[in-house]
Amino acid sequence: MKKRILASSLITVIFALIVVTCSFIALVNIKEIDKTKEILSTYNEVIIKNNIFNDKDLNEFSINRTKVRFTIVDSEGNVINDTDNDNLENHLDREEIEEAFKNGNASTTRFSNTQGIDVVYYATKIDENTVIRASVPLSNVRVFSEGYIKYYIIIIIFVILLSLGLSLKLIRAIIYPVKELEMATYKIANGDYSRRVNIFTNDEIGSLASTFNDMAEQLQSRISDSADKQNKLEAILESMESGVIAVDNKQNVILINPYAKNLFGINRDIIGENISEYIIDYDIISFMRNVPEIETKEIKLMHPIPRELRIKKAPIINSRKIPIGIVVTVLDITDIKRLENMRSQFVANVSHELKTPLTSIKGFAETLKYVEDNNTRNKFLDIIDKEAERLTTLINDILILSNIENSNKMKEEEFNPSEVIEDVINMFVNNFNNKEVKICFEDKGTKILIGDRDKFYQMMLNLVENAIKYSNDSVKINIKTYENKDYAYVEVEDNGMGIPKEDLPRIFERFYRVDKSRAKGGTGLGLAIVKHITKMFNGEIYVDSILNKGTKFTIKIRKTKKLTDFIF
Repeated sequence: MKKRILASSLITVIFALIVVTCSFIALVNIKEIDKTKEILSTYNEVIIKNNIFNDKDLNEFSINRTKVRFTIVDSEGNVINDTDNDNLENHLDREEIEEAFKNGNASTTRFSNTQGIDVVYYATKIDENTVIRASVPLSNVRVFSEGYIKYYIIIIIFVILLSLGLSLKLIRAIIYPVKELEMATYKIANGDYSRRVNIFTNDEIGSLASTFNDMAEQLQSRISDSADKQNKLEAILESMESGVIAVDNKQNVILINPYAKNLFGINRDIIGENISEYIIDYDIISFMRNVPEIETKEIKLMHPIPRELRIKKAPIINSRKIPIGIVVTVLDITDIKRLENMRSQFVANVSHELKTPLTSIKGFAETLKYVEDNNTRNKFLDIIDKEAERLTTLINDILILSNIENSNKMKEEEFNPSEVIEDVINMFVNNFNNKEVKICFEDKGTKILIGDRDKFYQMMLNLVENAIKYSNDSVKINIKTYENKDYAYVEVEDNGMGIPKEDLPRIFERFYRVDKSRAKGGTGLGLAIVKHITKMFNGEIYVDSILNKGTKFTIKIRKTKKLTDFIF
């Protein structure tokens, strides 16, 4: 653009110089011709007044060092005398001769057939029968003299240089703001929305720069608002505990959040790709392809892992109220379904466990009304007492478990776990229900834990009691405590029946028993209580078992100086 402006300016200046020069030359030529005619008129007057008609005297007259040609013509057009030529043809038809006879004086500039060049003529009537005509070649009427040519060249060069300087200044006044505007546009296009244009003038370019800055300010504000909304939307989508998938009418993905990716086993960005290539479940794809309307459905997903899903779809509407796609929310209700099933099983188990002793108590109590034999009566009373004891134990365990689950915090007290374990061991003498019991305790753990001592005692009591209950007649239990980094560990290992591998994931469920035929009484709540107490200590419990060889429970508790609240 700079070169074009410079070239245009120079061309304009040169064209103007040519026009002005040509006009000036034309005007000067006219002026010089008029001046020459006046001189020729003066020469004619001098010749007529002084009666100078001989060739010698006439040859003395000149203009610009060029001899003036004189011609004397009579009223018939015959050339009486001519200083340059003899035997000329009749001149009566020459316009300056004809007009001079009529008006006394006449002048013209025309082509001379005699000389073959342009000539300036001036004719003056001497008397009624004679006209004298003075002439000089037009080429000898000089507009510029040779001495002034160098000045003309200097003036032209000066004008061109001045025009060049003005053009450069004009270019600077136009191009630099435009360059500034271009640079600001480039910066903004590359993300630097804070860039603004410097305003140098108050003209149209300055107004353009000001308008551009206003536009950039609004653009920055809107992009900032859009980015904030996008960040909020992304934060919401990423933190949602449900999947969100938006697709267009061609099933191409518009949006998908991380939860949905994890749910369907997608490990890369699939924006713009067809959703059917990544979700292979027919029910879900069919549900998404139906006419877009608000609808909810529960679907069982089999890939990548079996899950229960509740999906809901809604149409995406554009500004013209035309559906352009659908958005689908996916909620994993597997745990909810499992908890509902556990709740129903819990109610059924509680009902069953309560019904069994109550039925026995009621049956034997009614039978006592008709029993007169004291031995039989005492036998029935013993059975009623045992069933009542069993019922009391069951209710106590349910209350303990409920109290643990509903407790937001436990007591903060320092206690020695080894002393608590010794107290538990002392509860069981050498025999327990006709079983020979041997308990070995190896203490290499911490001497201080912070928490509820009674809850820790109950946890260890349940583990040891279970180890004895589900072992053979000769029971050997190994209890070990040790530390590893910031954790305290407690292991309880027995040589009992063991637990089948398929039952291990469920042994901590309420009322779950590995084998009903091997149930040695109890309520089926002991390990559930152990697990919840472990959680209260901010710990974890692990189980390893080999069938018919034994089981080992490992409790891992983080050692803390200050106990925090734990919510379950």
